[in-house]
Amino acid sequence: MNMSLVGNSVTEGEEFMANGVPNVSIIVPLFNDAQWVGQAIESCLAQTSQDFEVICVDDASTDATAAIVQRFTEKSPRVRLIEQGVNQSAFQARKVGIAAASGEYVLFLDGDDELAPTAVETSFSAATLNDADIVGFGIDVLTDGQKVTPRFERSLQPPRAPLHGEAILSTIMEPEKPAQGHLWRYLWRTDLLRAAYAETPPDAQFWRANDLPITFLGLAAANKYVGIGDRLYRYNFRRGTSGQLVSGMDKVAFFLSAIDSLDSISEAVKLRASLPGGTSTVEVVYDSARRSIVGNILRTIRESTVPDLREPSLDLLRARVADDIQLLKACASFYPRMLSSVSTLLSADPLEARHVQNVLITTGNLRAGGVQGVVVAQARLLAKAGYRVTLAVFDNAKSVYALPDEVEIIHVHGDDVERISHWAELIRERAIDMVVDHHILYNRRWPYLVLTARALGVPTIGWLHNFALRPVADMNDGTSFLLQNLPLLFQTVVLSNTDVAFWKSQGVANVTYLPNPASLVDLRAAGEPKTLEGERIEIAWWGRLQQSTKQVRDLIEIAAELQALSVDFHMRIIGPDSADISADDLRALARKHGVRNSVTLVGPCQGDALEREIARAHVFISTSVIEGYPLTLVEAQAHGLPVVMYELPWLAAAVGNHGIVSVPQGDKRQVASAIARMASDPQAYSALSGESLAAAERALGHDFTDLYRKLFANELPAQYSPEPTTEDLALIVRLAVAFSERNARAMQRHEARTARQMKEHSVAAKELSKANREARAARRRADAITSGASFRIGRAITFLPRVVHRALRR
Repeated sequence: MNMSLVGNSVTEGEEFMANGVPNVSIIVPLFNDAQWVGQAIESCLAQTSQDFEVICVDDASTDATAAIVQRFTEKSPRVRLIEQGVNQSAFQARKVGIAAASGEYVLFLDGDDELAPTAVETSFSAATLNDADIVGFGIDVLTDGQKVTPRFERSLQPPRAPLHGEAILSTIMEPEKPAQGHLWRYLWRTDLLRAAYAETPPDAQFWRANDLPITFLGLAAANKYVGIGDRLYRYNFRRGTSGQLVSGMDKVAFFLSAIDSLDSISEAVKLRASLPGGTSTVEVVYDSARRSIVGNILRTIRESTVPDLREPSLDLLRARVADDIQLLKACASFYPRMLSSVSTLLSADPLEARHVQNVLITTGNLRAGGVQGVVVAQARLLAKAGYRVTLAVFDNAKSVYALPDEVEIIHVHGDDVERISHWAELIRERAIDMVVDHHILYNRRWPYLVLTARALGVPTIGWLHNFALRPVADMNDGTSFLLQNLPLLFQTVVLSNTDVAFWKSQGVANVTYLPNPASLVDLRAAGEPKTLEGERIEIAWWGRLQQSTKQVRDLIEIAAELQALSVDFHMRIIGPDSADISADDLRALARKHGVRNSVTLVGPCQGDALEREIARAHVFISTSVIEGYPLTLVEAQAHGLPVVMYELPWLAAAVGNHGIVSVPQGDKRQVASAIARMASDPQAYSALSGESLAAAERALGHDFTDLYRKLFANELPAQYSPEPTTEDLALIVRLAVAFSERNARAMQRHEARTARQMKEHSVAAKELSKANREARAARRRADAITSGASFRIGRAITFLPRVVHRALRR
């Protein structure tokens, strides 16, 4: 190693340097810091304690840095200069400084920063008082001399509670938090860092995140840490390399080199974890720190890199990380805003066709619901056909469905990083060939799992269980999210040809229509049409009680309309509560409309209990404003029930279905009138029942196993993925307008209600203000009375007889 040491003689008043060993060595690694190094050294020499030395290691600067430091060495024997003949990075410069240090403890100072005057005295006092290996202290973040970036500044402040053993590393470098590896945030026991450097490659040179490996190993080896609130370091943000724009591939390579610095200690970390008494904590923290570095590079690519370099930068990062799943984890935990770009990168390579034997089906939960019923039916069909089926859910609530013994239910839990790990483990352990995701409409985390499967060569099919305009109806940005991410899927399955037309018109090519299997086990169309001869008509509705899409409040108003028409009826509403409405809410509404005795809220029903409820009914009604493929229609019609429903013109189950009577959306009176006509015309009722049976037979006649086999092999006939027609697009536009206007009316009602409430509050506030003014006026009048001469004379007159009486008694 080519380096030289520059020193000088002792001057008067600085006998310490000649007669003793300093308590603290301040190590200053330098490279082309001529603009600021003078201020840095001045801040050292201004310390309130005299018990320190300053070791400046110049890493072959090409400017006047070394000359400036040399002038300081001539003025003060506390300052030493070590010059390296060739540039070897700050990592090596600090190593040289630590090797030359005389103090029991070391502080670090970058050449463009400064120490507070009490840095040495305060930090060393805390170390000796607590016998600590490490002392953390506060940081001031400065830009052009002004305190800025409060969030970043807060992240640099130290933990205050004392820490011991492995808690030091896991607290200061808390997993899933950005890894802060700055050595200058702490006072260190010198021997601790010498031992840390001994665990690294002897000639390692790192230009980015170059202090992180030593910080990590030092924290991992320490026995005791204490933190103090005093702000002892002044960090000048945007000096040096911090906050600079990345405008060339050389700078890209510089930022990517941060990964190398942490990779250099991977073997040391494994060894430390394997030693007697070692735990996995150090590996967990290391894994998080590495992902943090990758996440920070993703941020730099997106926020600080010129646009033309972003794509090649991402390509280089992928190659450097060398593990697509690790890249995904870094994106998920530290910079999810980069998911779109990462998705584009990881999905660029086509997947090879594969024979499908092991299928992983996933959904949110297995509580009662339409989607859950489809999932269970699909699992049964595939298992019966000889596929090995695993069912993964994200909510471990108990299943209400019976599944074949060979279908195993797995609970996937945790945050995105944990889910990615679990997903990869499931796919590897069970040799999964195809993933079928039924939950993509109901969360925005699924792209991580699709990309995880893709990284392992496994395609994913996504099922959209509602009409394409559902996000429009819900007034959210779900359509944009889906348009961005559906191309990641092997296939997107939708529930009508109108859905196919919508997504294809928006550029999603891999979309196909498939009907859903019935959730009731072995559902078949009943033999004979139902009859209705002079008996009370039984009306049924079943599903999850929900107002936003199923509009179940309308059921009660339909009952009121039937009562007004003098129809002899009874309505049974079957299903569990939801977040926006409950059975008790509907009971209260029924009482309000005077139909409480004509409406029964049954509660949740499954299996045989639901079969019995359906069998006792004559008519099924549906008040939904939007649906995908409502299996309740198939279930009702398979039992011979005519259906009266609000029109859903895209619905595949309604095409050519003469057992359905459709009325305009929201027209409760027409629903009641249609039921009244059935009640008064038994022959027409039986004809509708027969049409329902015929429609159910068609819906249940699909060979679902064969459809799934062809779906997996990408061999479905073209009829399942038709090209959009002008009629399709006209319908989509008409429906989009209808949903938008419906939402506009809802917003107007909300605004009117808010305005009324504000007016009421304003009136109340004015009345309260008036009452307060009157109270203050009354108080002033009372004060005037009690302080006036008349009041005082009156009190004296009143008091005088009592005084005389007491005097006479004495």
